[in-house]
Amino acid sequence: MAKIKIDGIEIDVAPEATLLQACEAAGAEVPRFCFHERLSVAGNCRMCLVEVKGGPPKPQASCAMAVKDLRPGPNGEAPEVFTKTPMVKRAREGVMEFLLINHPLDCPICDQGGECDLQDQAMAFGGDAGRFAENKRAVEDKDIGPLVKTVMTRCIQCTRCVRFTAEVAGTADMGLISRGEDVEITTYLETAMASELQGNIVDLCPVG
Repeated sequence: MAKIKIDGIEIDVAPEATLLQACEAAGAEVPRFCFHERLSVAGNCRMCLVEVKGGPPKPQASCAMAVKDLRPGPNGEAPEVFTKTPMVKRAREGVMEFLLINHPLDCPICDQGGECDLQDQAMAFGGDAGRFAENKRAVEDKDIGPLVKTVMTRCIQCTRCVRFTAEVAGTADMGLISRGEDVEITTYLETAMASELQGNIVDLCPVG
C-alpha cells in the first residue's frame, strides 16, 4: 500500500489506484463525466482536475494519474493532493463553462431534468454566469437503433457510449467524427447499432 495525503487526510491506497479513486477513499468529492470504473480511462472531460503538491504547476486530471506516479516530499513525506484550492476551483469552472458552450439551456423541459449529472455538477462546481455570446451549434439527432433515442445537442462527448460498445459489447458500432467544435458521436456509416446491449448506453450517458 502507498501513503498519500488528500486535503490533509493521510490514507493508504493501492499504488496502482488513480488519484480520483484515492480522493473518493478519503471522502473528497471530485466531479467527473467521462470516468467510469468499468471502462478504460479517457481523461477527456477534464472535470476531475486536482492540484498535486510538487507536481506540474497546473491542475492534473485525477482519473488519468496513478498514485504510484507521484513523487514523495523532499524528506520522504507522503505526496499531497488538493481538491479545493482556488486554482482547482477556477479550473473546474472554466471546464464547465466550455462544456456548456453548446449545451442547450432547456433544463425545465428536459426529460433528464432533476436527474442529470451535468445539471448537478454545473450547480456544484460551475460559475454563476457564462461569457459565450455566439450562437450554440445545432446537431442533428441520430437514428442509432430501436432502443436508443438521441438528442445530440445535449451530448458533451464524454465517450462513455463509444468505450462501452468497443470494450463491453465488443463491437465497433460507435465513434467520434470531425474535430474541435464540430466533433460528434455517431455510428459508423450512419447505420443503426447491431449490439443487443445497446440499451445500456442510455444508463451510462451523463446527460440522459
